[in-house]
Amino acid sequence: MSLVGTDKLSIAAIIKSVKIVQQAGYLKDAGSCAGQILYENYEYLIQQSLHGNLNSITEIFGIGKSKRDEDLIRGYLQLFFPVYASVESGKCRPKKMEEFSTDETKALLIDFELYKRLTEAKVEVTFEKLKDIRYEVRLVTTDWKAYLKSFLKWPSTDAPASLSELVQVGWIKAGLLSHFGYHVGMSGQPSAMRTRILDKLFVATLAIDYFEKSYLSEWAKPSSLERLMKMARTIAALCRNAKRSPGNFAQAIYDWEEDLEYLHRTYYETFLNLQAYNWPET
Repeated sequence: MSLVGTDKLSIAAIIKSVKIVQQAGYLKDAGSCAGQILYENYEYLIQQSLHGNLNSITEIFGIGKSKRDEDLIRGYLQLFFPVYASVESGKCRPKKMEEFSTDETKALLIDFELYKRLTEAKVEVTFEKLKDIRYEVRLVTTDWKAYLKSFLKWPSTDAPASLSELVQVGWIKAGLLSHFGYHVGMSGQPSAMRTRILDKLFVATLAIDYFEKSYLSEWAKPSSLERLMKMARTIAALCRNAKRSPGNFAQAIYDWEEDLEYLHRTYYETFLNLQAYNWPET
């Protein structure tokens, strides 16, 4: 079912259809559905709200049933629409015009799923935060929203049994990890030593003749988001392959998962809180 409308009647039809599905018990994620309607019909709904017509927005706000849904939708509305939404009353009221900038809001508008991911990552989503994120990734890409959405997909080490039947196991080469002395398992290093190696690799300038230039380019610049994600994806892939393989890799798997959590906690969450770059001193 399309959630895109073009006028008052089509928006009303979408909301009515969603509520029918919801009442029948077939709407699995009410919050995301409401958020998608808000995002996909943003231009129409923003014009309606600027003219004081909040009926459609209030109806969409009412689709969310759980407290979590209501809090997410309320936060999204209050950030990107000229309204205040009350969870207690279920109603919306307009903001004063001087409290809302249409041009700035449109420039920083993100879709509801990205807003939800950021919130679940414990990020307080504000205009200032979004501006800072856009600024941080400006050297990597102009499409900062797509980049952020990709970045938020932290690698998983899960390896379902069904997957092992479809994929012929082949070990991904540790490459630079091994070159820097990183080893896991029964004959590997203790945790503190491994994390020091990961820290060193994260900030290192890679000018190593032993590797091909094309391979080194995959590791990007020192202290960059791409370097972090390359490290994380390599470790996660090694771990997944070990889980699919015969043999006793329990210690190695434990080490990889521990190190992946370290990278997540030390660098990934730090980026989301925008503390990765210190203010320069004179």
